[in-house]
Amino acid sequence: MFTRKPLALPPQLQWQFKDEPALAEWSLKARPYNSDIANGIFAALFFIVMPFAAWLGFDTAKTLLSQVLLTIFLWALFLSVVLSMTHQKTKFAYRLTASGLEFCEWKAFPEWLPTLLKWLAVITGVVMLMLVVVHPAALIGAIAGPGLIGLMYLRMGTSSQFRKMHESYHHIVHCWDEFNKVTVFRRRSIIGLSFTYYNPQAEIEDKMVRSTRKIYCRKAHYNELIKITRAQLPESTPYEEAYIQIYA
Repeated sequence: MFTRKPLALPPQLQWQFKDEPALAEWSLKARPYNSDIANGIFAALFFIVMPFAAWLGFDTAKTLLSQVLLTIFLWALFLSVVLSMTHQKTKFAYRLTASGLEFCEWKAFPEWLPTLLKWLAVITGVVMLMLVVVHPAALIGAIAGPGLIGLMYLRMGTSSQFRKMHESYHHIVHCWDEFNKVTVFRRRSIIGLSFTYYNPQAEIEDKMVRSTRKIYCRKAHYNELIKITRAQLPESTPYEEAYIQIYA
């Protein structure tokens, strides 16, 4: 459905309702966490990293052009690292049929990351050694910076725990009669479907836990997906447009 090129699905994925025609199916990358908190962390790191990059880049002994180019390079480098830490995305694939909703969410270890760190260590080492000529105090950075990145590269390449931490796979299936409410969070293009399930380990007396299954959508298809979803539920199903709390 939806013409945008889908993501490559995990090889172990087998749709439960694969014999039924899809009412809608799509895949995308989304941030399944509170993006306001991530933005706040990014802003805090930005104000820490940017002055440091400017201090490394500007040097009165060099031409103005070389100072500006070096500073821009360091800014881009540091910002890309900060963004990779604060704004990671998870891959999602959804399929809606007459029987229900099923989706897959997964993370795959970025094979390009060790290569990036290896080249980053080389480039950073060259830049820092150039700075040593002008700023002898930068010698510590020339040793510690590339050295730490190199250790990270070796650690990532040999650690199965690190790879496992950055890999995940979940396939979840719901029948339509499980849902009892629809909540629309337009700011982030999320459809929330409320449901209740039994959890014997719950600390409440009746052991029935109320939860919301969040469906991440693209803005271009958002209204259409709301109509398709509501059409599968009884007309009496409560509907509201409100903020959906995202804890992860």
